[in-house]
Amino acid sequence: MKDYLEIANSGYFYMWGSVILLVIAVQAILFIRLAWKEGKRIGLSTSRMLKGLRAGMVSAIIPSIPIVIALIAMSGALGIPFPWIRLSVIGSAPYELLAGGIGAQSMGIETLGGAGYNAHVFANSVWVMTIGAMWSGLMVFFFLKTIKKQYQKIEKKDPNWMKVITAAAFFGVICIFLVGKAVTGTIPLLTTITGAILMTICALLITKLKIHWLREFALPISMIGAMAGAVLFTQILTK
Repeated sequence: MKDYLEIANSGYFYMWGSVILLVIAVQAILFIRLAWKEGKRIGLSTSRMLKGLRAGMVSAIIPSIPIVIALIAMSGALGIPFPWIRLSVIGSAPYELLAGGIGAQSMGIETLGGAGYNAHVFANSVWVMTIGAMWSGLMVFFFLKTIKKQYQKIEKKDPNWMKVITAAAFFGVICIFLVGKAVTGTIPLLTTITGAILMTICALLITKLKIHWLREFALPISMIGAMAGAVLFTQILTK
């Protein structure tokens, strides 16, 4: 059997990745064209619309940096094309890593790209990541009105309650997969604590000091810091 990374980095994946990115680029151009026409209709000047377009392009650069970091982090286990496709469309780094890990664990492999991770496991991770991301879009398409009514009912009773429910659900899912790994040894535990501390610091900077641009970088900072911590702890504790 071929090494799965040969398949993951094959021209076939690059070809479909290019097609998908081309579709996204066409959509973006069409949206810009429609927005430009609407701007002309309501009387906006060309200079003002160009200024807004430039501001939008510049402001999109910073949020894209964490995506590039996530792509680099995922490419070692999943190759370049598939993470590139996923992160360019509707995916996010936390979801992709979580879903890919579930796909691996369902076939008896502990981590993405870990021992025993072969083409079959890679295919399973790909399907889990793809199918898992479909449901949110389908639910919005078919049930948006119903969901919106229920959301409004809860929001009327307590505006903050929906935020609590969403955060608690996400935190619970993360803990299910995190705790099992954290207690396997001293180094994994210290690495987990390091990542948690860094994320907490980022959260405090965002909420207390209003450094909102840091929101997009919080996850990459905690991931990279935890990985650096793992290297340091390994050097110290294994001597």
